[in-house]
Amino acid sequence: MDAPDPMRARLPQLGALRVFESAARHGSLTRAAEELHVTHGAVSKQIKNLEADLGAALFVRRNRGVFLTERGRALAARLRGIFGDLEDALADFRAGEPRQPLVVSCEPTLCLKFLIPSLGAFLQDTGIEVRVLAAGGRIDFRRDHVDLAIRRNDFAIDGTLHARVICDEAMGPVCSPEALPRFEANTGRFHLPALHTRSRPDAWAAWTRLNRPAIACTADMTYEHFYLAIEAALAGQGVALASIHMVGRDLAAGRLCGPCGFRPDGTQYVALSAHPIDRDERASRFVAWLSARMNATLATVMPPNAGSQVADAQPAKGHAIGATR
Repeated sequence: MDAPDPMRARLPQLGALRVFESAARHGSLTRAAEELHVTHGAVSKQIKNLEADLGAALFVRRNRGVFLTERGRALAARLRGIFGDLEDALADFRAGEPRQPLVVSCEPTLCLKFLIPSLGAFLQDTGIEVRVLAAGGRIDFRRDHVDLAIRRNDFAIDGTLHARVICDEAMGPVCSPEALPRFEANTGRFHLPALHTRSRPDAWAAWTRLNRPAIACTADMTYEHFYLAIEAALAGQGVALASIHMVGRDLAAGRLCGPCGFRPDGTQYVALSAHPIDRDERASRFVAWLSARMNATLATVMPPNAGSQVADAQPAKGHAIGATR
């Protein structure tokens, strides 16, 4: 039996190094504790033990915060690469196992109105099973065990993530066919309430700022999510500003009307991953398929170079959407 390697025996515990890497990456013991599902005290103790083991300070503690020392910063950079290599090695190993479902996190309304109705075709064409989680905003891939996240790029994306553009976003006012006679095309006025959402509260203001003519409505109603505002529009309760990707099926079926068309809002849907997307065949094929489907939907309502076409008209008189009443 080989004798133990004395250098290997002196290595700190892997768990302590993992805790330090997380705290260094976040610049916060609290956020490291949240990521690793342990207490703040456990993180603090692990780091203190690691500093004692190494005989050097890794953080400077001041003003109730922690800041990396020069040596701590150098160690964190090396560990980030080492843990990345370890994750890649495990991903390559698992690629040889029986095929697992692709876990995709998707914004709730896009998930409900676009992704889920289309997933059957993807499974039939590729044989790749997809497990969908409805969530929005930032994501912790390690904690949530997610392969891909589909998001709109309206927030600062972590520079360590791999991102691929799927499709442009395009927005437009929609209402039910029964409510359409209450829209005055020559003035841009709806004799209906404007339906807002807390998940994208600036949507109407962005439409007014980027795309004239402005739309006027009789009142404001606010819902928590886009899918609730869309359901309210389907029920004839008002006019919602919605993504073409969320209402394309309803428009095609005649359940909704888009009397003002759809315009780009300057954002895009992107696929995010903790690893290079092309490294995982399942992820690569899913992103290519989703991009093709979403761009096909976009093409039904927007001509080429539509992003540069802005109508030149004055705001309609009356209760301007987004204004204080």
